Amino acid sequence: MKNVISKSFEIKDYMLDDTVMNGFWMNLIDREKLTTEVVYSPAESASFNSDETKRLVTEITGKCNYFKTQLPENVKCEVVFKDFEDMKYSANDNEIQFDAKELDEIRVVYRFCVGYHI
Repeated sequence: MKNVISKSFEIKDYMLDDTVMNGFWMNLIDREKLTTEVVYSPAESASFNSDETKRLVTEITGKCNYFKTQLPENVKCEVVFKDFEDMKYSANDNEIQFDAKELDEIRVVYRFCVGYHI
């Protein structure tokens, strides 16, 4: 089994409806770790209300699940929500619990890491 990250996703794969990306950074830490930082901002208003925030968190965790289905079994995917005290979600976990709030932007870090199997 390969122990390197050999697949990445395009910027369009990270896009969400009714948002614009105000930041997008990919950092290949080494051949086993890749992070993608994304800042989502509202497309047509000054901020996301709590309902929109809840919807977007659900869509972002769905993206994490989708990314995992496209990767080899030994590559893990998780997303860290910077605006929720670094709340973490790992692909295919149960639904996360959080208090939705109004936000000017949603900052997340998608992490892809090779997991070794013995």
